[in-house]
Amino acid sequence: MKKKYYIVTAFVSYLLFLLITIPAKPVADLLNKNTPLQIQGVSGTIWNGHAYSISINNILLQDTHWSITAWKILLGQLAADLEGNFRNNRFETEAGSSLTGTLYINQLNTRLSAEDITELAAIPLAQLSGIFDIDIESASWRRGETPEAIGEIKWNQAAVTVADTVSLGNVTLSLSESEEQLLLADIINQGGDIKLSGTAKLLPDAKYAVDIRLTPTATANDNIKQSLGMFAKRQGDGDYLLKNTGSLEQIGLM
Repeated sequence: MKKKYYIVTAFVSYLLFLLITIPAKPVADLLNKNTPLQIQGVSGTIWNGHAYSISINNILLQDTHWSITAWKILLGQLAADLEGNFRNNRFETEAGSSLTGTLYINQLNTRLSAEDITELAAIPLAQLSGIFDIDIESASWRRGETPEAIGEIKWNQAAVTVADTVSLGNVTLSLSESEEQLLLADIINQGGDIKLSGTAKLLPDAKYAVDIRLTPTATANDNIKQSLGMFAKRQGDGDYLLKNTGSLEQIGLM
């Protein structure tokens, strides 16, 4: 009986050894050949490895290390701790996918320039300036569905240029879930030509809703105030109310 136990233990240990030492390069070559994902400069194993570059569509990760979280496989999830560079900024996160096709990230920390955000989100008409500090506690999404996220995004030294440049000071977006389990952002700022206070949220079918009060400060010139009146309704107290619902596609974000 003991002999059989030792044989089974040795066999299982050997299988585990084979699994944890599978080299990453053959798997990367297979993905490169059969998927839009392109992985270059691969070393290590599929469980713990490194890639010089990982790209898909317009996303390029460089000098990326990964470590697969083995115990989450037992929960029906494929997850890995990632650390690397994205647009010359360091990032750390856990990323994964469930058996139902839900993609998710946890504890994402990185920094991006406003120019990078403008390009990635394909924001039309306006030019953004400043630095975005991104701290996402958790986020998840499925194809064709509205994403969910909890975390905070700080837009420091924020400015928007269309015709004139408007300073927004330091803007904070606090991300959470609404009662309908939809992505909700509470928006406030400190400093700048306009004081911001309000919310923005994503709706089903790629729609959005914004409800933001804009208060010109002492530094706002007449051109800025006139520009506010073009897209927000002036209130009796001198504030402007931006309240709108529409399609993300109509504003060029889909």
